[in-house]
Amino acid sequence: MKTTIHLLYVTLLLVMLPLFTTSQVVFPVKISANKHFLIDDRDNPFPILGRTSWCVIALPESDYTSYIDNTVKHGFDAIEMSVICHWPQSNYPPHNGRGDLPFLKRLNGTVWNGALVYGDMKSEAPDLTTPNEKYWEYVDTFLAYCEAKGILVFIFPAYLGYSGTKEGWMKELLANDSEKTMAYGKWVANRYKNQKNLVWMLIGDMGKFTPEEKNVEAALIKGLKSVPGQRSTHYSAEPGGGSNSADQPDFGDQMTLNGVYTWGTVPIATLGRKAFSRKPEMPAFLLEEPYDEEGPDGNKFNPHATQPVRRFQWWGWLTSIGGYIAGNGYIWPFIDNWWESHLNTQATLDNERLNAFIKSIRWFDLVPSGINGMKTLVTIGGSADTKNDFVAASATADGSLLVAYLPPEHKGTVTVDMTVLKNKITASWFDPTKGTEIPITGTPITNKGTHQFTPPIKNGSGERDWVLKIVAADK
Repeated sequence: MKTTIHLLYVTLLLVMLPLFTTSQVVFPVKISANKHFLIDDRDNPFPILGRTSWCVIALPESDYTSYIDNTVKHGFDAIEMSVICHWPQSNYPPHNGRGDLPFLKRLNGTVWNGALVYGDMKSEAPDLTTPNEKYWEYVDTFLAYCEAKGILVFIFPAYLGYSGTKEGWMKELLANDSEKTMAYGKWVANRYKNQKNLVWMLIGDMGKFTPEEKNVEAALIKGLKSVPGQRSTHYSAEPGGGSNSADQPDFGDQMTLNGVYTWGTVPIATLGRKAFSRKPEMPAFLLEEPYDEEGPDGNKFNPHATQPVRRFQWWGWLTSIGGYIAGNGYIWPFIDNWWESHLNTQATLDNERLNAFIKSIRWFDLVPSGINGMKTLVTIGGSADTKNDFVAASATADGSLLVAYLPPEHKGTVTVDMTVLKNKITASWFDPTKGTEIPITGTPITNKGTHQFTPPIKNGSGERDWVLKIVAADK
C-alpha cells in the first residue's frame, strides 16, 4: 500500500510541477537526423548543458530542490550523478538525504549497516538484490523533480571508481558475482522504465578491466538493457581519462552518446574533434574535464584545473558540438555547510553566459573546422589542437555563422577563410566573462579571400580569451 501511495504521489508531482517551471523541453531525448546532437520529443534541438552533481542524492529534499533550481537558473539542462555513492570524501556515503541505505542485507544475509569497509568482502558487502524501498522512493521523487524542471539526468547505477578503488562499486560487484549484478541492473532498469529523462552511464573511471571485472560490468549492462519498453534508451560512459566513450575497447560498442573524457593530460580539443569525426556518427559532447576550484585555486586535487576553466567548456563544445558537462570540486561531494558557498563562482557565471550564447545561435548546424567537409576556418594563428593556445572554430555549412574561441594563451591576430560564409557579414567579439558583444567596425568585411581579426587586449575579468562571432545575412 505504501508503494502504491508513493507512486501516486510521484505521478502527481510529475503532473503538477510543470506548472511551476518555464521549461519547454519534452522528454525523452532522441538523436537528430544527422546523428550529431540530441533533440527532444518535439524534435527541438537539445544542447547538453550539464553540471556534475555526483552525490546530489545525499542532500535532503529541501536542499536538492534548491540545488536543481540554482542549476536551472544558470541555464543548465542536465546533471551527472551516481544513484548510489561510494566516495569516502562525499556526504554520508552511501546514504540518501533522508538517511536511508540503498540495500538491506549483506551477502551473508545479515542486516547491512552501510559500512563500505569490510573484513570479508564476500560475506559483508551489500547484497545488490535486496533494494531498500525507502531509499529508492527518495530517488523516484528526485528524478521526478528533475524531469519537471527540464533536467536530463546522466545517471550511474554503479560507478566503478578509478581503477576499481574505494571511490566506486567494482569490488562490491565482484563480490556479488555476475548473476546478482545482472539482476540489480535489470531491477534498476525495470523500476525506471517509464522515467523519460535519463541517460544510463557505464564504467566510471576504469580504462582497463581484468576478465572478472569485465564480466561483472557486462552483466550490469546486460541487465540494464534486458527490460523492454524503456523510455530512456541512451548510454554513455566515463572510460579511462584521456579517451572517448565510444572508443573504450571493451564496452565502446554499447554507447549511443560519445562522451569526451579527460582529466587534463590529453587535450580536450583533440578528443572533441576525434569524437565529432568518428564513424559511424553519434552525438558527441564534453563529458568530463578539469573542474572549477579543483586546481591551485581550490582543493588542489587536479593540477590541470587552471583558471579560467571556462576554456575547457568552450573548447569542448566547439569541437564536439553536442554540448558539455562542467564540475566544481567543492560542490559534487555535497558536504554539509560547504557546497552552498560555491554555487555562483566566476566559472559558473561564465557557464551561464556560455549556455545563453549557445541557445542564441543555430549551434546544432555548426561543423568543426577541417572536419566533415568543412574548410580549415582559421588559416593563420589557429595553432594545433594539442596546444593550449588552440583556437577552436566551427561554422555552419550554409555559410550563415562562424564561431571561434581564442583562449587566454592565444596571442596576436587570427586570419579567417571568409569564403565559407555568405556575404553581408557582421562580426563581433563576445566577452565570455560579461556576455556582451563589441561590434567589429572599420575595414569592410566580405566573403572574399581571408580577413584578419585582432581581439581586444583584455576581457571583463582581465583575461585575454575572446569569442569571435561572424554572422552572414541570408541574402
